[in-house]
Amino acid sequence: MITTFEDLLKEVNIQQISFDDFCSQLSILDISDLSGTFKVRSDIHVFLARVTKKENDPRPPRVDLYLKKLYQMLVTDAEASLKQWFDRYVALPNPIEFYLELPEGNSLTDDTFMGMSNSKYGRLSKNLNFENFYNTKKLYTNDSEYVLGLLKAMYERFHIRNSLAGPAFFDHICKIEDSYSQIWTDFMMGANKASVFNPYTYKSILDTVFEGETLFAPVMGWNSYQQAFYSSKFKHFVATDVIPSVVNNGRWMQTQYDNKPENPFERLFDSGSTAKTSDLYLCPSEQLDAKHDFVNKYRNTIDAVLFSPPYFDLEIYPSENQSFDSYPDYDDWLQGYWEETVKLCKQVMKPGAKFGFVISNYRTKAKEERNISKDMQEVVAKHLTFDKHYKVRWSAMSGSRQAKKQRGGNFEDLWVFSV
Repeated sequence: MITTFEDLLKEVNIQQISFDDFCSQLSILDISDLSGTFKVRSDIHVFLARVTKKENDPRPPRVDLYLKKLYQMLVTDAEASLKQWFDRYVALPNPIEFYLELPEGNSLTDDTFMGMSNSKYGRLSKNLNFENFYNTKKLYTNDSEYVLGLLKAMYERFHIRNSLAGPAFFDHICKIEDSYSQIWTDFMMGANKASVFNPYTYKSILDTVFEGETLFAPVMGWNSYQQAFYSSKFKHFVATDVIPSVVNNGRWMQTQYDNKPENPFERLFDSGSTAKTSDLYLCPSEQLDAKHDFVNKYRNTIDAVLFSPPYFDLEIYPSENQSFDSYPDYDDWLQGYWEETVKLCKQVMKPGAKFGFVISNYRTKAKEERNISKDMQEVVAKHLTFDKHYKVRWSAMSGSRQAKKQRGGNFEDLWVFSV
């Protein structure tokens, strides 16, 4: 289940060509392309000639150096540069048990949970789900700006995003020595990728807001909720997802937890059982009862529900059963997916149990604000009693780069209701 650098090398086919051939092939991608084919806008020379017409532009005198440094990164030093990306964004520097034992602590300040606290623990989800996670698209099924697609375009065909030839990134490339850290920061800043919920933040919310023994997650959040569950006070985890590999990874994670080395400190000071169990389903949440008799099985057993639901069509996952595939109209989705999921949760929750979900508004394909947080909150309010509203802060980043994420700024809403 663990992704290795060798797995990445199977995905990205490194090329060996001459410098002259490289220069003739190096091209700029068309950022408006929605064909899914990573269409080229122009070769690098035509592009630079068009965008460097100002007299004081520093790029023209450094074009030869820029080309040599890119050739170094993408050809002569390709494996080493790609390894630096892998080590920074995918590799697990610690054993599995490290990621299954989250530290104690609370990320709540006033009514805001700080989402970036101990974010290193989220690396496990990205590693286990590497291929699907970095192949996730935004808004369009033919998106040409997702991470793995851009990596393959760079290393296999030498086609790069126009931002890498912009003034700031151009300068960063010219300054390459043997570290590609800044280049990968630049690259990831503009690439589309899936969102993963920080497991430490999830655990902090559980510890602060929720109580009980049995937790239900109507989506599995790239396995991050289950990861957090193992360090929480909850004893049983029930969850479902529509991505087969996520469910398989969850079952593997349970095995890893069951077989992890015993902590003698816990044995000495914990008078109760430390066993953790899970029931995992491969099924859309709104279909759980019809397909698995879910309500009869779990009626009056769930103490807490906590998850970040799909953002309708914002992220396009590699699954044939994604909720917006079943309900492509937004209003139908609110009723057919969201309200049915809320009603299912209510039927299995204990009296006094709490229901929490994390969401924020985002911009649609038409660049219009979708008030999904308010819309989903109003649906829940028809069935459950409002308890409290929190915020989750994910990043200190602001400005146009943050807007690229399509999300409503740096914050998400955490809505909490009770039966």
